[in-house]
Amino acid sequence: MKEKWQSFLQAELKGAKKVVILGTGNALKGDDAVGLLVASLLDSHLSRFQRKTIKVLRAYEMIEIYLKKIKRIRPTHIIIVDAMDMKKRPGSIKISQVKVRPQAGKLLEAEVSDFLEKLASVSAAKIYLVSIQPANLEFGHPITQKTRLSARKIVESIDDLFPRKPDQA
Repeated sequence: MKEKWQSFLQAELKGAKKVVILGTGNALKGDDAVGLLVASLLDSHLSRFQRKTIKVLRAYEMIEIYLKKIKRIRPTHIIIVDAMDMKKRPGSIKISQVKVRPQAGKLLEAEVSDFLEKLASVSAAKIYLVSIQPANLEFGHPITQKTRLSARKIVESIDDLFPRKPDQA
């Protein structure tokens, strides 16, 4: 049975023409690297045919430098994957559509809010934030097992939404 976030993702990406998946985080701070892990797993997992629709970017902590690249790609949908403290169980996944408006800074960190406003100014794409609850953000620690499993679930869900070969469409 699909989880609520999987059904939401499936409904939102139905008919998507060009999707950018932006994995963010700090590779040296445990679960903060989960967005980068999702991007890496997708990069190695997607078929050549799926890559015509899905463009994967690893932004680390420098997400703003990708604004021009995203503008050139002209996506219909942008998915940002990041570790975010939601006060839930480690590995919990939440997907929400981002509506950029002036009060957004009160809901998200100022840096993320500024990036989303700039992103909205260069792209008319629908923007989604995939948040994964981290368990450990300590410097020098690896990604925890629960967070790693959540990353794999996200990759499998995205893979299932887009055909691997032309004849599967």
